[in-house]
Amino acid sequence: MPFAVALGACSTAAPTSAHASISASAPVPAAPAPTTVPQAAPTGTPLLWPVTDVSAAQQLQTSVDGGAQPWTLDPEEVALNYAGATWSWTNPTVTQTAPGRLDLTNPGGGTAHLTLVQPVRAGTTGIWVVSQAQRT
Repeated sequence: MPFAVALGACSTAAPTSAHASISASAPVPAAPAPTTVPQAAPTGTPLLWPVTDVSAAQQLQTSVDGGAQPWTLDPEEVALNYAGATWSWTNPTVTQTAPGRLDLTNPGGGTAHLTLVQPVRAGTTGIWVVSQAQRT
């Protein structure tokens, strides 16, 4: 009966002190660091450009998912296009100050502070939309 022999070889006794000290000195792996999961903009967040409401944002997202207008996936590109379309700025310098917050400096003079959000889906596949713009 090999099966009975194998069971007989198992020990249910508590570990000896020698085993306990080995277990106690073994490093305990650290828990993985919590990850931040990107989230879409909260309901009611204002949308200025290139769409002004959630329905249009959802339509744009669907279009981008199909391969159209990939520039809307890059907040810097959205900011540059906004500055060009709204203020006729060409080649402004863009500085990201925080996720979704960009400062633009126009070579011809003037600066702007933009806040961008992802109204439909957050992450690398979500479109960006200008939510706030302050030109100084």
